[in-house]
Amino acid sequence: MQAIPSHSARRSLFEHYVKTRAEEERKEKRAAQKAAIEGFKQLLDEASEDIDHDTNYQTFKRKWGSDPRFEALDRKDRELLLNERVLLLKRAAEEKARAIRAAAASSFKSMLKEKGDINVNSRWSRVKDSLRDDPRYKCVKHEDREVLFNEYISELKAIEEKAERKDKVKKEEEEKLKERERELRKRKEREEQEMERVRLKVRRKEAVASFQALLVETIKDPQASWTESKPKLEKDPQGRAANPDLDSSDMEKLFREHIKMLFERCVNDFRALLAEVITQDAAAQETEGGKTALNSWSTAKRLLKPDPRYNKMPRKEREALWRRYAEDMLRKQKSALDQEEEKHTDVKGRSSGGDFGRYSSGTRRTHERR
Repeated sequence: MQAIPSHSARRSLFEHYVKTRAEEERKEKRAAQKAAIEGFKQLLDEASEDIDHDTNYQTFKRKWGSDPRFEALDRKDRELLLNERVLLLKRAAEEKARAIRAAAASSFKSMLKEKGDINVNSRWSRVKDSLRDDPRYKCVKHEDREVLFNEYISELKAIEEKAERKDKVKKEEEEKLKERERELRKRKEREEQEMERVRLKVRRKEAVASFQALLVETIKDPQASWTESKPKLEKDPQGRAANPDLDSSDMEKLFREHIKMLFERCVNDFRALLAEVITQDAAAQETEGGKTALNSWSTAKRLLKPDPRYNKMPRKEREALWRRYAEDMLRKQKSALDQEEEKHTDVKGRSSGGDFGRYSSGTRRTHERR
């Protein structure tokens, strides 16, 4: 006490001793516990022949309870370690039993398969009597036999369904292939038809151009008829009127279009002739009888006849075209005269209006001077 005079120092040393001793005791206790556990595990290993998957604590205690290694461990820990060992054995036994059952089930299904006449429509009640003498039948428990049979039937159905699905997929693929082939054939046919259509179109276009050239070379008269002209066209040495790509109706149509074109050309030429010959000056000239080129077709005819364009125009159309031209020209003359008179009237009116304005302004100035 006198060596450590300070109370606080003595207290600190004491607390350190207590803490250190407590730690040592815990270590000793843990070491003892560990030793007891190891000892009990050794006991379990030595007693392995007496332990199986059905062993319980009381059974083990009756035989090995007097062993010091048994007493060295608390009951809770003893039961826990024993149960762990029993659980491992139980799992191994269950796995072995499952393997035995699986082997028996596999052998049972092999037996069913070897039977040969069992299919998805078979019934257990009708099949089982024929299997009783087979050892593989007897290896399976009574209550499991029908279950395994039904499983086998389900497997057969699954195999059939798989085969049906496979066959269905195969058929669908074959149908798709056929459909693709049909589409390819149709596409090829469409392409060939389009090519043929283009070829026919080109040949027809060439035939039309060729026949039109023949018409230009052969038919000059706008009054020609198809009936009279057809034999003449058929004599063409190049055979342009006998082209297989043009039928008779096509050629007649082209002929009529050509005649229409000739007629329109003659009409245009004749109108040009009228405009060139029957001018304002020519129209103003009167004969002794008071006739002019605008009111007398015979007078106009004498002026027009010398020009080749007159004879090219069909006779029955000449007078009608002249009459329309004359009427148009007279209408223009009248319009010009009307405009001239109206202009003259406007000028006269403006002149009168100017005088009146001058008079009014003079009057205003006189009034203002007054």
